[in-house]
Amino acid sequence: MVKAGLRNSYLLVLFLLFSYAMNKAVIMGNEIIAKVIDTMLSGQQVVFSAYMLPLLWIAAIGTAAAYFVSISGSHYSAAVQRDVRESLGAHLMKLPFSYFDQKGTGSIITRLISDISEMGRFFSEILPQLLTDIVVLAVSTGYVVRMDANLILVLFVSYPIMLIAANMLSKKLAELTRKLRTHMDTRTSLAYDAVQGIVVGRSYNLYEPQKKKIYEVIDKMVEQGCRSTRISSLSWVVKITLTNIPVIICYLFALRETMQSRITVGEMLAFTVILDRVLNPIGNIVFCLNDIRETGVSIKRIQEIFSQPEEGTGGGIRRIPASDRAVPAIEWRDVDFHYDSAKEHQVLNRMSFTIETGEQTAFAGGSGEGKTTIFKLFCGFYQRQGGQYLLFGHPFEEWSLEAARSCFSEVSQNVFLFPGTIRQNVACGKENASDEEVMEACKNANIHDFIMSLPQGYDTPVGERGVKLSGGQRQRVSIARAFLKDAPILLLDEPTASVDVESEQKIQEAIERVSAGRTVIVIAHRLSTIQNSKRIYVVSGGRIAEAGTHQELSEKQGIYAEMYGKELTVNV
Repeated sequence: MVKAGLRNSYLLVLFLLFSYAMNKAVIMGNEIIAKVIDTMLSGQQVVFSAYMLPLLWIAAIGTAAAYFVSISGSHYSAAVQRDVRESLGAHLMKLPFSYFDQKGTGSIITRLISDISEMGRFFSEILPQLLTDIVVLAVSTGYVVRMDANLILVLFVSYPIMLIAANMLSKKLAELTRKLRTHMDTRTSLAYDAVQGIVVGRSYNLYEPQKKKIYEVIDKMVEQGCRSTRISSLSWVVKITLTNIPVIICYLFALRETMQSRITVGEMLAFTVILDRVLNPIGNIVFCLNDIRETGVSIKRIQEIFSQPEEGTGGGIRRIPASDRAVPAIEWRDVDFHYDSAKEHQVLNRMSFTIETGEQTAFAGGSGEGKTTIFKLFCGFYQRQGGQYLLFGHPFEEWSLEAARSCFSEVSQNVFLFPGTIRQNVACGKENASDEEVMEACKNANIHDFIMSLPQGYDTPVGERGVKLSGGQRQRVSIARAFLKDAPILLLDEPTASVDVESEQKIQEAIERVSAGRTVIVIAHRLSTIQNSKRIYVVSGGRIAEAGTHQELSEKQGIYAEMYGKELTVNV
């Protein structure tokens, strides 16, 4: 955020220069009018034509300066907001996977929308007003000091009380704003969950409980908002009261200075005109603390994202090496892993295995044993805490993350589609993919005929998260995406677990095509789907408990045999 401000600092400099010129024009015009009044009161003849041209020039300069103040200020605000939004978006995409696990969806969405909006208000309203007030105060104070230094002393003696009061109120407002932002995070999360889980919510009649939770959060937000409004109103009353007291004192003191002939009548009238240009900025600057501290809460929340370290880019290997079946595709040696939020629970404990190039390997085991975590470590979404991970014979640290991830295509039972067209969702598997390549991938995925039966064909919108397609159709679109990516390693997370029999057959055919010539790694929920795997690893307690073919493991009468026996019993 600081970089964005510095990068556009030339606009801020122009803003300050034009602000100075605008206020200097007001002072010069005021001096001329004061001189005319004193000349008239002294009985001398006043030639108004002699003063008109300078006043017109001053007015023209002041008007032009005011125009450029507005232009430079708005351009600075827009440029900084644009740079911060772009930088935040780019930085967010580079954060480690763990950050998104730790932060709730509501918190991230609130920061991207509400907090950025508050930050925008700081740069578009608060900062320009603050700088303008500082310039006005400096120029006007300089004029009053030249006239009579005693006048300015009376002003500044009156304002410490205002500063103390404003500081106390602004601290209270900042604390309320922090609580309000936390409630907004919770509200956004609840709303997001309610929309995403609308089917489950309605199926289980959860409307009232969900509504109650949202209402409770909104009530807390309203309560915090009312308290904030009361304090803001009190702040405004204090400002008006403390501003009027110095005005009365200054008017009386200026009258006394005039009666004692320390200043002229014209200067006294000029002072009363300039007094407002001194008092208002002082009050605005002092009570600007409230707005700065309120928006500061949002700025700190945005800065918290910027302060998160980006995901490392990795080492120097930036191309997938030529396929060499003599080198294992993946090899783990004593790999340890735990999630940051659960350091006491070791998910993977000195896990070792080898996945040969060009073969199908499967991982089996009970729920929560770490099978999905293994896939996340394959792609570098998380970093292991110990052991060694070799990808095509090279330590994972020597790979750039982009090149390492280009080695993998994943087909999961939980398919995510972007809210675009079918063509766009398939084409994201390969940059600048041609229409012919997209169609060929869809043909291999057994989805082309269905797409062509749609009125809009490949330009059919899939809806948010692909809701306009069935589960089997979404799955085949994801397989087409994997075809198009053409990665050497295919990760299969039981892609046929939640589809009907007809869709399962089409998906299985598509998977057989996409698996040809590739290293295939399968997470097995149904053991019947992995019987033909060259090697099956059974995960238990964060370790590889058993390894072998389906036949070998069945004969061992161990964990795998017990799981397979239960599956056969259920299916009978």
